[in-house]
Amino acid sequence: MKYSIMMSIFYGIPFIFAKKSYMLLNIISQLILNVKGWTYDVDVILPIDKCVLIVAPHTSAWDMVLGKAVFVLAKIPVKIAIKKEAFFWPLSWLLYYLGATPIDRSPKDGSTKRISLVDAMANSIKDEKKICMVITPEGTRGKRTQWKTGFYHVAIKANVPIALGYLDFEIKKGIIDKIFYPSGDMDKDMREIMAYYKDKVHLGKYQNRCALDERWS
Repeated sequence: MKYSIMMSIFYGIPFIFAKKSYMLLNIISQLILNVKGWTYDVDVILPIDKCVLIVAPHTSAWDMVLGKAVFVLAKIPVKIAIKKEAFFWPLSWLLYYLGATPIDRSPKDGSTKRISLVDAMANSIKDEKKICMVITPEGTRGKRTQWKTGFYHVAIKANVPIALGYLDFEIKKGIIDKIFYPSGDMDKDMREIMAYYKDKVHLGKYQNRCALDERWS
């Protein structure tokens, strides 16, 4: 936990030096991967303008550190959904710099009811020319036998594909190697996604925290 906080601050330092920040961020990212001995293979996602990216299993704060380094070096326009209320000065500078995007759930069209998180995230994707909305479907670093399915509904509502990725701690490699186009048949699609992750569920940093969704596996 202390390390993840330290790394978040470390990644935010270049923001102060705006003109050199991109270069510094690349240097930091490359240094992290070199020191930890990690590589990546994400070519399949590079031609995609808009998508939802799910990364599983999610078992450690290291997932964010390594994932951020890969996204920076591969130039993937990743965004992490965070409620807009968290974007206040000076924290907003760091959040934007780390790839966060504010999710606005304010009532629309004269309604007094806040829109759903799924609708808000889908709207955020529609508003961008290029975006990769990253979601960890387990929603926690602890073991979870039922995944949160918001990622699927966001992709359907935004009419974008779902990129499937994972961090392989056995060979130390960040991988995105499948672009999945949801059909709208959730049961069928989720079974296919579980089939993809079946031989990858043990590859997280902490294997005792990894599990497929029992409803479709």
